[in-house]
Amino acid sequence: MIMKNDTIMNNMPDSSSMTLESIALRKKELRKKLHVQKEIMTDTARELFAPLAPAADKGNAIMRAFNTGMAVFDGLMLGVKMMRKVRSMFGARR
Repeated sequence: MIMKNDTIMNNMPDSSSMTLESIALRKKELRKKLHVQKEIMTDTARELFAPLAPAADKGNAIMRAFNTGMAVFDGLMLGVKMMRKVRSMFGARR
């Protein structure tokens, strides 16, 4: 037990050099860093979930619609296959 307490005390900064002002300053710096990270995450989320830009011509619009339709169909088929596998796994135990 003494070693654990020793280890904890060794990881702590020297309390004689810590002041309330230094703690307040460190807190402000960390809040600024958190604010910057929050803005970055918000911008990234906005870019990911932003609606698609309108297609420039009719060919691109048709291809986008086709790709979206195929993605939906592929997801649906994957879900059906997974449900069949799960049902067959639990159905064999009866």
